[in-house]
Amino acid sequence: MPMGTCILQEIQVGQNLVLELMDIPHRGFSSWKRFLLTASLFASWSFQGAAQLSIVSQPSIAVVSETVLLSLHGLQEGRYSTLTWYRGLDFIHAIMSYNADTGVHNEGSAFTGRESLPANGSLIINEVYLNDSGHYSILVKSREGPLMSANGSFQVFVKPSKPDILREGGDVIEFQTSVKFSCVSQDVGVNIQWFLNNTELPPSPLLSLSPDNKTLTFHNVTRRDRGYYQCEAWNLVGAQSSESIFLLVYYGPDQVMITSQDGTVWGNIIAVKTNSNVTLQCLTESNPDPSYTWLFNESSWLGSETNYFISSASRTDEGNYTCSVKNRVTLRSSSASVTVKVVEEVTKPQLLVSNKSVVEDEGAVNFTCVTPDTEIEVQWFLDKQKLWPSDQLVLSQGNRTLTIAQARREDAGEYQCTTRNLISSSNSDPITLTVYYGPDSVNITVGSNIVNSIEVKLDLMVMLYCEAHSWPSAQYHWSFNGSNSIEKDGFVFTLWPITWGHQGTYTCKAWNDWTQLSRSATVTIKVVDSSLSAGEIAGIVIGVLAFVAFITGLIYFLVIRKRKADPPSSTADSPPRKVDPPPEPSQDRQRPVTPRPKAPLVPPSFPKGPQDNPIYQRELPGRDNHFPLPRIPGPEEESLYEKLSEPYADVYVKIKPAA
Repeated sequence: MPMGTCILQEIQVGQNLVLELMDIPHRGFSSWKRFLLTASLFASWSFQGAAQLSIVSQPSIAVVSETVLLSLHGLQEGRYSTLTWYRGLDFIHAIMSYNADTGVHNEGSAFTGRESLPANGSLIINEVYLNDSGHYSILVKSREGPLMSANGSFQVFVKPSKPDILREGGDVIEFQTSVKFSCVSQDVGVNIQWFLNNTELPPSPLLSLSPDNKTLTFHNVTRRDRGYYQCEAWNLVGAQSSESIFLLVYYGPDQVMITSQDGTVWGNIIAVKTNSNVTLQCLTESNPDPSYTWLFNESSWLGSETNYFISSASRTDEGNYTCSVKNRVTLRSSSASVTVKVVEEVTKPQLLVSNKSVVEDEGAVNFTCVTPDTEIEVQWFLDKQKLWPSDQLVLSQGNRTLTIAQARREDAGEYQCTTRNLISSSNSDPITLTVYYGPDSVNITVGSNIVNSIEVKLDLMVMLYCEAHSWPSAQYHWSFNGSNSIEKDGFVFTLWPITWGHQGTYTCKAWNDWTQLSRSATVTIKVVDSSLSAGEIAGIVIGVLAFVAFITGLIYFLVIRKRKADPPSSTADSPPRKVDPPPEPSQDRQRPVTPRPKAPLVPPSFPKGPQDNPIYQRELPGRDNHFPLPRIPGPEEESLYEKLSEPYADVYVKIKPAA
């Protein structure tokens, strides 16, 4: 049951109901409090069922030699004739009686000389003993009523004395010894609690307790069990702790490790610089401290200290160093060894290359890392990233030579070699390898679309772009219908304005002077008429006529409405107002309005090429050029039908997906 848990116990004694609120301590390792509250409530009874008389014990839990008052409640002085106190519940062992009429006190068989009976009927017991614990009863003869009775109880305890703690056995060695502690107390009925370093001892599968908690046993003690132990004896009226006893646990030595703050540790190798001072440290866990022995090359004795010091290290100090440790109590021993290397710092290497530039897939490239140092490691880097051997990259001669079997474009970049030993490293100056490649496949695009055929309307413009991956950048040449009838270099080819003579196949050729490779692609241009169809013209005419009819009807409606709204004049001398007929629609209103020409994608204001050469190309004007206004044909150049058939310039490019 947890510490400090209050329970309500119902105890039926004869015909009396006793309610006790008690604090129940836990027998084991949990902490306890003396008690929170203990009270006894007694319901009185009588032969006629009266329930007014009760006894309250003060205190209900007493210490030996204290005074206990059994206070009587519910009885008025002068309202009774006699009362008698009894030991127990059977009304046999009388303690004292009192006759209110005569004022005489009579002593019974259970009287000890420590009891007294005041006029209010309560019972006082002085200097209580342990055997005073138990139940007490009273019988009262009322002057006016029936015979009444009540009962109560109290407990007497002895304050615990200071216990002793004992340990059996000698030296305690980790994993080899069992330990037994005993808590010796002269008191009866006390509880025992164990503590480690002033903290309640936690339960563990390696611990066991006797049924009365007075014996504590450790099985296979470990170093974590060392510390100060105490036992505590307690009951409801007090607690006493023993003196502390220290448990010393011997262990080790654990695994030995040799290290140094002056050199560089690489596994079991310690590298030091020539002429430097070095201290070798031998580390282990052990109780008590072990003895140390240093050996050089497993034969020469060097000393028996924890550390070994090397002054001005030279090649003669290179070798194997061993540290051995031994525990005189556990009789265990352990050792470790390291190899000391005395080295110089590396010099800066020089990087050589067979060819700084190469065409892709046309030959090998050899890099050589030149250094006078020995016992070093060589590493290779491309653009600061470490290189690893593969089918394409071959390392030889102790990694000092790097061969690229067939150089590819991804092999281009900045190469370096790094030399390192146990204490230092150095990098060569970088060398850049250039790999020429391409051109790869050629793509002709319009906008962002790759095309192989397009449709373009007359008088518009089209710009063709030719692209191919290459290093260095490729050169481009355009041709028309398989001939060099146009001489155009560059990746952009512009046709403007489009004429019927531009219809055909255009070829873009890309080549690389370094790789001597070339590739090409073609696009077919189909020129279409930009005039409107008969259906489009008829739709526009019908729309214009409908608009004119709507305007005429609107004007007529407004005039008739105004005539009806004006009343005739009431003055006789005034001549009648002449109402003008509604005006006829003017010829301008009947004439359809030609929409303003829509500007093309590029203003058609650039001068055209020679008329004798139907295929030509011009570059777009520079930023400083000014675009002239588009030319609007006069009445002599176009009829009304022609204006309606081409009210604005429609510009579009129909792109067919590549095959």
